[in-house]
Amino acid sequence: MTSSSPKAPASIGPRGMARRRAILEAAEHLFIEKGFEQTTLSDIIGRAGGSRATLYEHFGDKAGLFRAMMEENSADILAGLADARADDLASPEVELTKFALRFVQALLNDQTTAILRILVSEGSRIPDIAESFFRIGPETALTRLADYLRRLSEAGALRIDNPQVAARAFLGMVSGNILMRRLILPERSLPVDEIDCYVRQAVTLFLRGAGRR
Repeated sequence: MTSSSPKAPASIGPRGMARRRAILEAAEHLFIEKGFEQTTLSDIIGRAGGSRATLYEHFGDKAGLFRAMMEENSADILAGLADARADDLASPEVELTKFALRFVQALLNDQTTAILRILVSEGSRIPDIAESFFRIGPETALTRLADYLRRLSEAGALRIDNPQVAARAFLGMVSGNILMRRLILPERSLPVDEIDCYVRQAVTLFLRGAGRR
């Protein structure tokens, strides 16, 4: 399935933005409750109000709605990672911990979890959107981290032969077990101190493996 997800026009007024937000929020709740395939445009309009014409104008179709929800979520994640981007080559442990905690916290928020569960269960029906999610979300985070690891290696702070592979391994270490628990047991929250401890231990193991000097 292919679809475009029109972005909000620059000229849209406050009322139009409010309507767009209402449609997105209604779609998000329904996708979580019923799944992507079982949710209809009539369901979304019934909950959000408005008309099909408004929905088509803003999002194109149901796939466009899901894409807009996914793109908005990815933008929020990347904005958080930008705040925590690793620029200090002298303190890799501090910077990697900061980056990892932001990444894990972003993965564990309700909207991200909902998107991931939908992509896991119904990604084969919307493969282009699933690919987009990886490209603009996790893969962008991976590229940012790989760039930092490359600079650390060039500066002699770490010994890393392949920054891209190392970045992938690092993100897997800090998020894999936590994300699995979140997807399988979505109602069971993880204590903040447990997440913090897990991430810090993963960072320590990674730095030991990278031969920190």
